[in-house]
Parts: sequence; structure tokens; C-alpha cells
Amino acid sequence: MTSAERLSRIRVPAWVDGLWLALCALFILAGVALVPYHGDEATQIFMGRDVYYGLDGEWDRLAATPFDALDGEAAMEQHLRLINGTLPKAIYGAIGVMMGRSADELSAPWSWGAGWDWNLENGAIKPDDPLLLATRTASALFLAASVVVLFAIVRTVGGRIPAYLGTSYYVLSPALLINGRRAMMEGPLLFFSLLAVWLTLHILQNRRWLGYVLFGIIGGLTVASKHPGMVTVALLYGSLGIVTLYQAWQEKAMRFAVDHIMRLFIAGLLTIAVFVAMNPSWWQNPGLAIQLVVQERTRLLEEQSTALGGTNDLNERVNYFIRQTLIADPMYAEVDFFQPYITEQVAAYEASPWAGIAIGGSPIGAILLAMLAGIGELMLALKRTSQTALLVMWALGSIIFVIVATPLEWQRYYL
Repeated sequence: MTSAERLSRIRVPAWVDGLWLALCALFILAGVALVPYHGDEATQIFMGRDVYYGLDGEWDRLAATPFDALDGEAAMEQHLRLINGTLPKAIYGAIGVMMGRSADELSAPWSWGAGWDWNLENGAIKPDDPLLLATRTASALFLAASVVVLFAIVRTVGGRIPAYLGTSYYVLSPALLINGRRAMMEGPLLFFSLLAVWLTLHILQNRRWLGYVLFGIIGGLTVASKHPGMVTVALLYGSLGIVTLYQAWQEKAMRFAVDHIMRLFIAGLLTIAVFVAMNPSWWQNPGLAIQLVVQERTRLLEEQSTALGGTNDLNERVNYFIRQTLIADPMYAEVDFFQPYITEQVAAYEASPWAGIAIGGSPIGAILLAMLAGIGELMLALKRTSQTALLVMWALGSIIFVIVATPLEWQRYYL
């Protein structure tokens, strides 16, 4: 009997899985208070004031409006509203309401043109504020929930041992821990993205209407968490469509193709509906909202690339990808001038047992990690099942998109 056969015959009680996932969640939550501060946390919490506008019935204040019709503060709020996901800030705003804070007591947005002291003196939430801890905890709970979903995905296609290995790597990743623990958008994005992946695998197993409906809803929440979630969702729709058509071609079942592509189309409409429902700024004039979102995101990316040294060189972007996904040394701040403000916080965090381990961590480690990832992808491809085919298409599509579309070496863009 081979070693692989012996491993496959090991019987582990089901409760061990639950214990493992609970320990992963506790590990994630244990580091929430220590994770170094990021200015974008202040901005995300500031945007929670949209919840207050809604509760006060000020829906017109949230509607997309031409920028030349807005004053400075209203224009700044709209800019932030349009370029960011709505779900995280809604959660953070709701937490502020439950803690009895007024809209003005949440936070001021972080001004990247000013220093640490100026921002804190002018209303940016302080690192020791209980509201910051509460909002971070909410994000970290999404990250912990994403571990459960990842375990289910890997177990579905690879078995329990790969599920334990995959979730171990995921939970120990410094980049995921830093960004998922902060009060930003990554925690919800990771959870809903992986949940969308799991639902597509479920659809391939069962092909029931409920799966399509849930996929449509979760797809909308993925994009509402952070706009790049649109790439994950689009790739999943495309991959699911391709697999469906291939199955129909193999079985010469045109009715099957029409039926399930129609279900996929309806799920797509549901994704759009959920996203729009989560974006009050789109309600009155969706066309204007789309135009302004594209305008503001394009302008912001151009400004960041110009100011911070973005590149159009494809080879350099490949290097970015390798460094941030395989070597993956933790990046606590995307801009150098912010790093001195959090030096002591970084030291305390890294001295704790909760900071994680960069499994790649070096060029040699990155090569070994890439080899393991390549073997994993090859094993998936060789299984030749509809589920593994979908995962391979989604993974390769995600890698290609990130390399082609990311001009800045910011670690959270590669999560």
C-alpha cells in the first residue's frame, strides 16, 4: 500500500474539521487589535455615514450628481462613494449606529497629503478607538468565514487532507491576515468571492434553480464588497457557461444547454439587481452613475500610477505578481512615507504569534511554492471533471487579469 493510499484511508471524525476551523477563526481574531493602522480604515469608517443619511431619509444626498453641481465636501463624499464597495461601509456605519455614535463621531477621511498628527487632530479615527476595534472585528469575521468556505471548496475537489493544507496556508498568509483584519474591504470581498466559487461547484453537482438564485445574490454581494469582485464574478459566469456548453455538446443535449444558460442569464440579472440595490447612488440615474464611476476610477488609477511609479511594462507586472503572491513579504503600507508612522505598531505585531508566516518568503521559497501550485493545478486538470475544469479556468483567468490590469505593486490588489 502506498503512502497516498494510507493517508486516504485515515478516518478523522467530522468534529475535528469543526475544531480546526474554530481554531483558525480564533487565530484570525486574536490579531485584530494588534494589526498596524492604515489610513484607508479611517476613510472606510467615514463612509459609514451613508447609513445615517439613509436612516434620516436623505436618499437624494446619495444620488449620483454631476460633480460640477457639488461643493467641495459633497464632491469628496461622492468620489469616495462611487469608487468604493458599499457593503463594508454599510456594515461599519451600522456598527457606529449600534455603538451610539453620530455620523460626525465616526471618523474623518484620511488625507494622504497630510501627516499622521494632522489627520488624527482633524478627526481621523485613532488606533485605540473602540469603534475601530469593532469594525476590524467585523471584517475579521468575514475573513474567518472565508476559511470555512475555502475548506469546503478544497475538500470538494481534493479531499480532506488538501483542505487542511490549503486552509493552513491561507490562514498563515501575512498579506491575507493584515488586510482581512483591517476595517477595509478585503474581508467581505474574500468571503463572498470564495462563496461564489463554492456555489458554482454546487451548481455543477446539482443544477437546481436554488443554486443559480443563490449564485446570483452572492455575485451581487461580491461586487458590492469591492468593485474588483466583478472580475471574479464575471470569470465564474464565463467558466460556468463554457462548462455547461461543453457538457451539452458531449451529451448532444441542446435543451440542457438552453435551459441552464437561461438560468445563468437570470442569475446574472439577479447579480446586477443586488449590486444596484446595494448602491443608492445608482438608483435615480444608473447611466450617470456608471459614467462617473468609470471616470473617477480611471482618473484615480492614472494619478496613483503617475505619482507612485506604476508601470505599463508587462514583464515588470509579472515580477510584481511573483513578488506579491509567491514571495509575499508583508506590506503594511503601500506608500513609503506612511511606514514611519506605524513602525512601533509593526514591531509589536510581528513580535506577536498572530502575524502569520510568509511561506514563500524568499526567491527559493517562491520557486518551491510555485512548483507546488503548478503541481496542484496539473492534478486538478488531470482529474478532468467539470468542477476542476471550472476552477482551472477561473484561476488562470484571475492570474492573467491581475497581471494585465494592475500597474501598481500594492499587495492587497493581488489577494
